Amino acid sequence: MITRDHLPAIGLGFSQIIGYGILMYAYAILLPHMAEDLGLSLSGVFGILSLGLFFGGMMSPVAGKLVDRYGGRWVMTIGSAIAAAAVLSLGHVNSTTQLFIAILLAEGAGMFVLYNVAFASVARLDLAIPPQKSISIITLFGGVASTIFWPLTLTLYTALGWQTTWTVLGVTLLVTCVPIHFFALRGLEVMPGSPPKSPRPNWPELTGKTRKQGMLWMVISFVCSGYLMGAVMTLWVTNVQDLGHSAAMAALAGAVIGPFKTVGRFFEMLVSRNMYPRVTYALSLGLMFAGFAVLLVFGFTLPGLMLAAALYGMGDGIKTIARGTLPLALFGAKGYGARLGWISFVQMGINASAPFAFAWITQAFGGWWSFLIMTLCLCCAIATFQLIPDPRATATDSALG
Repeated sequence: MITRDHLPAIGLGFSQIIGYGILMYAYAILLPHMAEDLGLSLSGVFGILSLGLFFGGMMSPVAGKLVDRYGGRWVMTIGSAIAAAAVLSLGHVNSTTQLFIAILLAEGAGMFVLYNVAFASVARLDLAIPPQKSISIITLFGGVASTIFWPLTLTLYTALGWQTTWTVLGVTLLVTCVPIHFFALRGLEVMPGSPPKSPRPNWPELTGKTRKQGMLWMVISFVCSGYLMGAVMTLWVTNVQDLGHSAAMAALAGAVIGPFKTVGRFFEMLVSRNMYPRVTYALSLGLMFAGFAVLLVFGFTLPGLMLAAALYGMGDGIKTIARGTLPLALFGAKGYGARLGWISFVQMGINASAPFAFAWITQAFGGWWSFLIMTLCLCCAIATFQLIPDPRATATDSALG
């Protein structure tokens, strides 16, 4: 049953659809057309976007620290207002310099309104439901952002052109996300030393040497599993065509990924009450690996391609939840926002190279080999995951000792 304590997560879920749809997915539709009008190459305009994403990663630790100190209400409200202003400015750029500044501002502000800050913000609220439940609800909504905003942005561009489309998207961001963040996060926050309303899981934290080891291997595993996302988003159609499918069929299979992210997150939300986040992350890696295994062996057939897309989508959807809940379980709530920020900075700094690296592999060796290297990256994520110490086992050993 939905109660008032579910409303912050539901509100942030809607804002993540709009935020990711405008600040991430709209570029794929509009930047190529902007490049033509501004006299830029396709690689040049997406190079600017890569720099913007890297700048956003630099801002992520700052956003996390601000949430830890002041809570998420004002951080996300002001961040969404600045992001809306930046998106509006994208509709009025007429030079490379102006485009660069507008994208930097948009992506920098985006780090104050997207998943990591949303996770840290609900973790600060004194609610009757545990933070991991709120995180699952938020991600349940976000999975459909591409499914909604890719066709919506294309429709707007066809009817209005890219200048007016950015204006419409900026106004949408302003009139929806600003009030959502202001009102959804106005509840009381958990004060240091005071017990929260929700029955928080009694999960032991990593301490001492195992804490540093856990952080190292967790970040490496997150980087390896996250390295696939940019490559899949940008090269899926090209690589699938190389397997022998038409462009339309490749796009259809790609469209399956988004809804199945939501399916995976809904499944996780149903069973998450008794699921430790380490198990959640293992499940996500297993489903993603299964998807790539099916793709490599049976991807030349239509049923194999669709099954691979569904399995990968489910795994990737659950992985987003684990990205928020696993650091909370291993290292606790203190400094949670800043911790997510630093993890995001490392991930985005490294993963920005994925589209370029895998594009080269595809050009040099072909789509099947590109998918194989992605699978090897996933194997590295699974191997390094196994090296993350389990604080439950450490606590048991201490008690027996």
